[in-house]
Amino acid sequence: MRSVLNVDYQDFMIIVTFFLFWISIQFGQVIEDTIAYIFVLSLGIIHGANDLNILQKKQLKKNNFIKSLFLYLLLISLCVVSFWIHPFTSVLLFIVLSAYHFGEQHLEKKISSDQWLQTIIFIAYGLVIFTLLFYVNVSDVNSIVSNLTNHTIDILLIEISFVIAISTLATSLLYAHYKKHILHLNYLKEFLYLFVLFLVFKTGTLIFGFAVYFVFWHSIPSITDQIHYLFGSKNKHSIANYFKAAFFYWLLSISGLVVAYYFMEEQLFNAVLFLILFAVTTPHTWVMKRMKE
Repeated sequence: MRSVLNVDYQDFMIIVTFFLFWISIQFGQVIEDTIAYIFVLSLGIIHGANDLNILQKKQLKKNNFIKSLFLYLLLISLCVVSFWIHPFTSVLLFIVLSAYHFGEQHLEKKISSDQWLQTIIFIAYGLVIFTLLFYVNVSDVNSIVSNLTNHTIDILLIEISFVIAISTLATSLLYAHYKKHILHLNYLKEFLYLFVLFLVFKTGTLIFGFAVYFVFWHSIPSITDQIHYLFGSKNKHSIANYFKAAFFYWLLSISGLVVAYYFMEEQLFNAVLFLILFAVTTPHTWVMKRMKE
């Protein structure tokens, strides 16, 4: 039943994504970015706001939870230090880590294989998403990266990364077939998903394209998995409990961002915003992996 629900959701998301594609054609940057920020600051942040509750459920013994919490905070600290030492390397690490996280959420239920092969497939799929997004928005990407690191990303590097990612993905899937690993992939549908997303990336702004994938193709499916893990079912009561549990952390995050926005210069705010995303994504990815073990 879970796989059926997930497939139905992705089929429904094709319709939603086509609607968002229409929005990207009809409206300008201000409206697109406003819609994107609303989605990211609501469902996008909420999808990572229950990490500590998931850790607490995973580690029933108090000592184990304290150890996990320490590791969670340690990962955040390492991200801060790495950005301070070498910002550009941190940006690249963030992209690779996010690629794995996106690929894991999208493909985890569709592929049953060796862990190392799954990891390669997840990263390759996520990098396909990122390189498609970056390729059609390279000037905006470089504006952000330059502000953060004083470096830029050449479009040739993006093109080469796309070829490597798509080749690695195809080769890994062929190898999985050869080894008779369990794959529940409809390749025609997966290609359609990527094509529709590419249309949105090409016609919309960078933040709008990112928000479409991050919120609708990643965050919402992740929220449904978390609800099932925390409360054992997906009904109105468990959904309400999930958002209640996440509300305090979400409000704290939003309040911090608002304060930073009003009291920091734009370049400093962008750096702080990226650092927060990097520092939160790293332990969140670890928590989601633990949850699914």
